Amino acid sequence: MKASKTFRAAVVALTCLGVCFPQMSKAAENVIVDGITISQKVEDVSLQNGLLIGGLVDEAGRGVSDAPVVIGQNGKPVLELRTDADGRFAAEGLKPGVYQVVSHGGLNNYRVWEEGTAPAVAKRGVIHTVDPQVARGARNGGLLGVLANPIVLALIIAAAIAIPLALDDDDDRDAS
Repeated sequence: MKASKTFRAAVVALTCLGVCFPQMSKAAENVIVDGITISQKVEDVSLQNGLLIGGLVDEAGRGVSDAPVVIGQNGKPVLELRTDADGRFAAEGLKPGVYQVVSHGGLNNYRVWEEGTAPAVAKRGVIHTVDPQVARGARNGGLLGVLANPIVLALIIAAAIAIPLALDDDDDRDAS
């Protein structure tokens, strides 16, 4: 319960800061709030046979089983998954676009590409490092319960719109 409250507080606080001070949020790629990493950058990842694959691992690199993972787009949850016995997950039915992958290891933004169309730097999957005790203990409502809160959802939507726009503005300035 305490980890869920901490996670919720971290997401809300960071989203508010990103909306209120977009220049400040661009300054750091990763922000850590109460042990939760929230990434400000968007990473490229390619689908593998139509699946977005990933895994949750502990600090030693061992898979964390039965841990929640939420995949969202534009601040709305699209899929809620749990990892398998080896800590892996596979999300099907995703179309190319920008998605947020949320676990107790953090929140990361990914630009998902069809296989064969992704840039050379695109990853083949996503990996989050988590504390296994926190990840497995997240049962009461799970991450979907946190994201169902209307205030949290509104703030995530605002961040999902603001962060890509801010990143896109940087690309235009670099080109000139």
